Amino acid sequence: MRTRSKQRTRLVPHVINGKEHQVKEQYEVEFPVLPKDWDDLVLKAVLATTCAVIVGAVAWSTVSIGDLLSQAAPTWVSYLVAGVFDLAWITCMATEWLSRYDPRKATLPKVAGWVALAVSMGAIFTHGNMAGSVWVGVFGAVVSALAKGMWLVVMRHTARDLDGKARQWVEAETAEVNAQLALITVTRQLNRTRARAADELAALGQPSTLVVERAAPSTEHEHPEHARSVLARPEQLASTPPLAGDEQRAATPSMAELAREQLANGTSRPDVVASILQAMPTAKKESVQAEVRRQAKKLDSGPYL
Repeated sequence: MRTRSKQRTRLVPHVINGKEHQVKEQYEVEFPVLPKDWDDLVLKAVLATTCAVIVGAVAWSTVSIGDLLSQAAPTWVSYLVAGVFDLAWITCMATEWLSRYDPRKATLPKVAGWVALAVSMGAIFTHGNMAGSVWVGVFGAVVSALAKGMWLVVMRHTARDLDGKARQWVEAETAEVNAQLALITVTRQLNRTRARAADELAALGQPSTLVVERAAPSTEHEHPEHARSVLARPEQLASTPPLAGDEQRAATPSMAELAREQLANGTSRPDVVASILQAMPTAKKESVQAEVRRQAKKLDSGPYL
């Protein structure tokens, strides 16, 4: 077995005149040299060659289609749009490879890729025919077909087919993770909406029964009930006997009642606003002023604030 020497550093004790210190020492370690993986080297060479062919196909397609489109559009726009033709089927091939473990997802990019390739080849052939050489158009179109064909060969070689049961197992695992992601997204959206609703209720001086909670840890496989929403709905809270604090808040007069009572007693509106803000620290000043104006208008007690 072949080996290779590599230097390493370690700390060793060194004593001079009876005093010891840790000093660095160089030493060599023998590592085995792995034999060359010719399969991996060949696959890398094939990938490099395929990528080179694809780049050549894109270059030829861009030049041909760009020259064809330049007859009806500015040159820079024509060549910019020409690159879309080959990039479309290249993107579809990449998406098909990413969906290799889900045949249902891979069907759409596979079909779209062949359609995009046919359109690109048709445009290249049309350019060659208009340029006065049918064979130039034919062989130019074949370049794109060869590029896609080489990529398909590489994909088939690197693909790992799954049998029916293995595919179902992968789909079940994927569905479980997707459900967790969906629960997190929905929980975040509901929390934002309920927080805004709670702020509005607090500004109006009304008690809020909205509860914002965090999603439970990802233990759905141990406790299936956690997969359901953990957000408490108002009707659920209403069915629960209220606590002492809830009863106290329910007995507290609303902002409208406070404003109407004080205005009826002749209290000035600025004093009414200050009194309500002191009684309801979470209320917004603008909302309190608006409520006082509404109650003053009803009582017809003078100009607005």
